[in-house]
Amino acid sequence: MDWLQNLLFDENSIAHIVLLYSFVIAVGVLLGKIKFFGVSLGVTFVLFTGIVCGHFGLTGNTQILTFLQDFGLILFVFCIGLQVGPSFFSSFKKGGIAMNLVAIGIVVLNIAVAVALYYA
Repeated sequence: MDWLQNLLFDENSIAHIVLLYSFVIAVGVLLGKIKFFGVSLGVTFVLFTGIVCGHFGLTGNTQILTFLQDFGLILFVFCIGLQVGPSFFSSFKKGGIAMNLVAIGIVVLNIAVAVALYYA
């Protein structure tokens, strides 16, 4: 019975963090399927569920949560790279150089405005 108490209430337990994340994701996905006037928020409801759970004090160890945050960001960037990577170099043939020149122009214009405001 001690394992159940540690699972539900011990914030330093990794199992508690996994249970908390699973609960937030499951409730968020289920609520995201509900439609309001024909519109559903979908996966965005996971964010709102996490905010509500955090408001009511359902949290974990800060070090573990920081690790999971960094790990989630790494997985997100990796998945975006897998999705966009194969078409990255082919996009330069279709206008990538023009878009890069526009981006460089925007950066140079921002620097010029900042310098002008500094001396004005």
